[in-house]
Amino acid sequence: MQLQRYNMAEVVEKAEHLPYVTTVVLRLMEIISNPDVSVQEVVGEIKKDQGLVARVFKVANSTFYGRLKRAENLNDAVVTVGLRGLYSLVLADVVKQVLMTADQGDQSLWKHAVKVSVASVVLAKEMRCNALDDALVGGLVHDIGKAFIESVYPGISSFINQKVAKDSVTYEDAEMSILGFDHAAIGASVTEKWNFPAKMVDVIRHHHGPNDMKDVCVASQELLRMIKLANVISSQYDQLPKVCKGNEAHEVLGSLGTLDLTPDRLTSLMEEIKVKWENENKLYY
Repeated sequence: MQLQRYNMAEVVEKAEHLPYVTTVVLRLMEIISNPDVSVQEVVGEIKKDQGLVARVFKVANSTFYGRLKRAENLNDAVVTVGLRGLYSLVLADVVKQVLMTADQGDQSLWKHAVKVSVASVVLAKEMRCNALDDALVGGLVHDIGKAFIESVYPGISSFINQKVAKDSVTYEDAEMSILGFDHAAIGASVTEKWNFPAKMVDVIRHHHGPNDMKDVCVASQELLRMIKLANVISSQYDQLPKVCKGNEAHEVLGSLGTLDLTPDRLTSLMEEIKVKWENENKLYY
């Protein structure tokens, strides 16, 4: 693949119209956004997609929602998940389709997204954040721009990774050098056009940005801090224990200015996240 500059507007336009999203999903996103929608309307639409039916039951009966009695019918499952949770589930399915379509056989994009999502939920619980659904989806969606770029230009990620290794630069710097834009900008632009929630667009646009969040709406700031820390933990977990111990690991992660965690608590959370990665993958596949 030759070095060249790509036009960001062209990439956004092509990515926006790739056949990721089914008619059922688009309709669900539309009707769930209506505060007056009935459970019966939602159930009727979900029934048109048997894969989505299975996913709703799996999530409703998972430990994530702590239901004491299994949901035996779709109405009960939808009520358990709730419209907010269902909207998050639909978004997660869209993200999964995008990432797995763009992955080059190894599902690396999706596997990383799952790790960040699981870590984000653990951090959200630690911070007593009520929006666990936002943490779950935010972790999944943060790198969606990489998938958009790879889908429009198959093989470009390998070229970018070669530059990262050769020049010892970040992935984002390599993108800027090769493309003239990065995955955060592409991801935010496309998902804005898809009417993703503003919080999710903020996560996508700013998850690699500086700690100064003056340009991010207040409602997004706590979520973004959790995603940024979860992303670093997920990317560096295997390396950190080898080079850092105790306070040193805390200094490396704490330098993000993300969450007010003591060294001992951060170490404990990292171990909890590792266990969750091993035990909760079934929610995502």
